Order: sequence, then structure tokens, then C-alpha cells
Amino acid sequence: MENGTKRREWVKNAIIIFLVVMLLLTFFSNTIMNYSLPEVSAQYVRGGTLSEQIRGSGTVEANQSYEVKISETRTIASVDVKVGDEIEKGATLFTLEDKESAELDEAKKNLESEQQKLDDLQLDYDKALLKIGVDYSKENLSIANQEDDIKLAKEDLSKLADYQSAYEKAKNKTKDCETAVKDLDEQLSAFASEDYASLGSSYYNKISSAKTSMEEAEKSKTKTEEKIKEYETDIAAGGNQEAINAAKKAIDDKQLEIEQTTEKMMMSDDYDQQMSYQQTLDRLNLELNHLQEDYNTEAAKSNTYSRNVQLLNAEKTTLDNKTKTYDSKKKSYDDTLVAIKAELKDKQKAAQALYDEAKEEEDALAKKADKTVEEAEDEIRKMERTLAEAKLDLELKQRQDAQTAGENSLDMKDKQSKIADQKKVISDCEEAIKKLEEKSVGAKINAQVGGKITEINVVAGEEAEAQKTVAMIEMSEKGYTLEMTVTTEQAKKVKIGDEAEVQYFWYGDASATLQSITTDSQNPAKNKILKFAVKGDVTPGQNLQLAMGSKGQNYDMIVPNSAIREDNNGKFVLSVVAKSSPLGNRYIAERVDVEILASDDTSSAVSGAVYGSEFIITTSTKPIEAGMQVRLVE
Repeated sequence: MENGTKRREWVKNAIIIFLVVMLLLTFFSNTIMNYSLPEVSAQYVRGGTLSEQIRGSGTVEANQSYEVKISETRTIASVDVKVGDEIEKGATLFTLEDKESAELDEAKKNLESEQQKLDDLQLDYDKALLKIGVDYSKENLSIANQEDDIKLAKEDLSKLADYQSAYEKAKNKTKDCETAVKDLDEQLSAFASEDYASLGSSYYNKISSAKTSMEEAEKSKTKTEEKIKEYETDIAAGGNQEAINAAKKAIDDKQLEIEQTTEKMMMSDDYDQQMSYQQTLDRLNLELNHLQEDYNTEAAKSNTYSRNVQLLNAEKTTLDNKTKTYDSKKKSYDDTLVAIKAELKDKQKAAQALYDEAKEEEDALAKKADKTVEEAEDEIRKMERTLAEAKLDLELKQRQDAQTAGENSLDMKDKQSKIADQKKVISDCEEAIKKLEEKSVGAKINAQVGGKITEINVVAGEEAEAQKTVAMIEMSEKGYTLEMTVTTEQAKKVKIGDEAEVQYFWYGDASATLQSITTDSQNPAKNKILKFAVKGDVTPGQNLQLAMGSKGQNYDMIVPNSAIREDNNGKFVLSVVAKSSPLGNRYIAERVDVEILASDDTSSAVSGAVYGSEFIITTSTKPIEAGMQVRLVE
């Protein structure tokens, strides 16, 4: 009997040891296997907005550059700009010393020599004419009158610049006055929309102060009215013992329910059930607090009836005083608005009078400066051509007279031809001297185009040779361009003429229009270059961020781009599916076929066997396939 008992004990112990060993082996086997599995990161499918946009950046460049050259050898008195300056057309770039150039000295000497030749030819010709005996005083008088007219026209041309300068100033003054009138019109329109902040801080502060005082008086009056209503309600309600008893019974019932729930929680060993009981207790305690407040309220009613009657009478007296205060503050606020509006109307009337006066002055000057310098110079050139034709007619007549007289016509013709040629030579010399003299005193080199100074090649005191490039200007008037590199796939989503959005630009207004799409020579297989025409408040060298493409659209299923996979059967994602086992959950990667509806830089909208509750794998430490077991990132 004793041996049988010992044997059963031994068998029992052996079975226990065997089960413990098997459990330990299974546990360690499971742990080792888990650490050998691929570790993955995953996230749930989400819904939201997706925009298929192409983003990039580029540097603004000017379309064309302009070389500033000096036409003669001159000494630079001062350099009036520096590299990087933004200039307008006509701006002064360099001031030259008040000194005649070597070219001007040479031109004057050449004119004296040529004039002497003409005098000799004319004397020889006049001697020949005396023999003919023909009078050309009428023709000569006409030519002299035309020469005087040309001289007067040139004097008017010199004054034209002053008229035009005064006219430009008058236009600017008119524009400023017009702006002032518009500003006052906008300020007056603010009264209709009650946008008093646009009136300026001075007016706005007055109105705000008056309005604040009125609103505070109104709030105080309203608060007193509310108190009166509360007292009247409390007085009408009085004390209610039945309500107090009902509230007390509700508290007792709720406390009993709390005690019963607490006992259930203490007796339960299940963690999830305990958490459920705890949530129920939190709710019951909150409801108990509310019931206690209701009880206190009902109990207090029966004690406050007589006091509420006294307080009601006092608040009615206070309300009369606060109503008078509110009426006074409201009248002050209305009076402030009327006074400010009247003051602005007076300013508007004065500004309109200034504008009318400035416009009248501008119109008067416009008549005096009704032509440009180019038009005036063109008229002078026409007058000079008419003079040249009159001189030529005279010469032709003289030739005919010489031929008619029959005296050495060939010799007279030769003399006339030589005189005409010599006069042309002198006219060219005089024109060249005139241009050189205009530049010799107070001469400046002005910009013929607007843009940005990118290069200056001289310094003050230096002698610049004729036709030397002294500066370079990037021409803003020719517009700007910007190039941005994108992938070939992105380039397929846009077309020439598309507008791009200029992002993060706080310096004014700017726009960009796609001008061309070309292959990137450095990576022709993958990239394209988008060239944009840029307009607005930009400068060469400025970097712009651009975005173009469709607007945002809502989708129910959106996943990260890193979760999208593809094989011969198409695109798919891997979802994590939990499967129970005796030692816990196992996580298996399952294939879910999808179709891409839209994509941006980070995410894609999909459709297919996706329902929104999937836990989608985004990254993994090892290559994984559908059906493989994985472990989640802790």
C-alpha cells in the first residue's frame, strides 16, 4: 500500500516536471522566433483631402541684358549707382567732368578747315555769277528765313524738356490728389459697413472708446435686468418641500447604486470588467454631484424668499439709474460717429478742390508739352530737309541760268557740285560738334532701359575710352523667367500656358505662367525642365517656390506612398492581421489589391478591397511577402 502511494506521487511529479519543461521550451521558442521575424511599422487607412500638385523652386532671371557704352573719350566725375541697384529708364548712371573731349577739339579744328574750303569755293562761284548777272536775292532771303525758323524751333526744343518736366510733376500731383480723394471716399464708405478700423488709429480710438463705454453700460443694464428676472422667478417659485423630498430620495437611491457597483467591482477578477465598473462609478458620482446641487438649490429656495423681495426692489432702482447711464453713453457714441463723418466729409470736399485745381494745371501744361522730344526733333529734321531742298532748288536754278547764259556751263556745274558737297561736309561737322558740345557741360550718362545694375567697369576720376562698356543692366522691361526641374511623370500632368501658384511670397504680387517644357540635358531619361514667364514684384536672383496642379479633393481611403507595392499582378498593399494562438497573437501580412486614384508627394488615394479598418504596413526591417509572419514596432 505504501509503495503504491509513493509510485503515484512519483508519476504525478514526473507529469508536472514534463509540462513545465514543455511550457518553457514553447515560450523560449516563441520569443526567439519573434525576434527573428521582420519588424514592421504600420498605420490605419485614413480619409481626407489629397492634392495632385507639382512643387519646386527656381531662381528669377532677366530675359535680356543691356551694355552701357560711352560714345567718346571722357573723364568720369562720379559713379551714381552701384551693383545691385534697381533703376528706372532715364536714371543717371554716371556724371562726366565739364571738359571738352579730344573728339570735340578735333571736330572744331576740322570744321574751321572745311569752312575755309567752302568760302574759297563760294568766292570762286560768286565771281563766275557776276559775269552772268542773275539776281538770287529772293531765294537767298527765303533760305535765310528758313534757317531762322529752324533756329527758333531748336530754342523751343530746349524749353520743351522744362515743359515736359513740369507736366510730369503736375501729373504726379494730380495722381496724389486723386489718391487722397479715393482714400477719403473709402473712409466714408466704412460707415456703411461699420469697418471703423480702416479710418485710422485716431478716429478708430475715439469710436472704440465711445462704443466700449456704451457696451459696458448696456452689459451692466442687461445684467441688472437678468437679476430682476431671477429674483422674480425665485419669488414666484417660493419654497417647495415636495421637491426637496424628491431630491433627497434621488440622492439616497444614487448612493445605493454606487455602493452596489463598488461591491461588484471589488468582487470581479477580470481587468476589463473592473475598468467598465470604474467608468460606471465615475458616471454615477458625477450624477450624484448634480443631484446634490439640485437638492441644495431646492433647500435654498425656501430660505431666500423674503431676501429676494428686498433685493428685487433694490435692483429695480439700480436699473433706472443704469438705463439713464446707457442712454447717455449711446447718445455720446452716436454723436461721435456723426462728428467724425462730418469731419471726413469736410476733408473730402477740400481734397476734391485740390484735385480739381491740380487737374486744371495738368491740362494747361499738357497743351504746352503736347509733343515728345522725338516729335519736336522730327519736325526740325523736316524743316532742315525743306531748307536743303530750297538750297538745292537754288543751285539747280543757278545751273540752269548758267547754262542759259551759255558761259562755261560745265565749269559752273562743277563749282556748284563742289559747293554742295562741301556744305554737306560742313553740316555733318556742325551736327557732330553740336552733339559733342551737349555732352561737354553737365553731361550725364543715363539709363536707356530699366532694370538691375549687374556690372560697373569704371571708377570716379578714370578716363573712359570711346565705345567702352562702362556698365551692364539686366532689363526688367523685357520680363523675367524661371526654370524648375521636375520628373518626366510630373511634366505629363501640366501643359504650356498653365498658371503656377507662387508660394510663401510676402513682397507684393507675383505670377508665373508655364512657357516651355524641355528635356533636362543632364538627365534626359528621367527629368524635364519647366520654364516659366514671371511677372510682378520680383528681382533677378530671387528664389521662388512654385506649385501647380489640381485643387484638393476628398477621398475615403488614403495610404502613405511607402505602403504601395507592385508586382506582375498589379499594385497592392500589405495589411497586418492578428491571429490568436495559445501564447498570444500572431501577426500575418496579407495582400490587399488596390487601384491608385490620385497621388501627391507623400500619400495616395486608393480603391479596392479596402474598408478603412486595415492596419497597413509602411516600412519593414526585412523584405516581406504576403502570408509571412511579422512583428510590430514596439
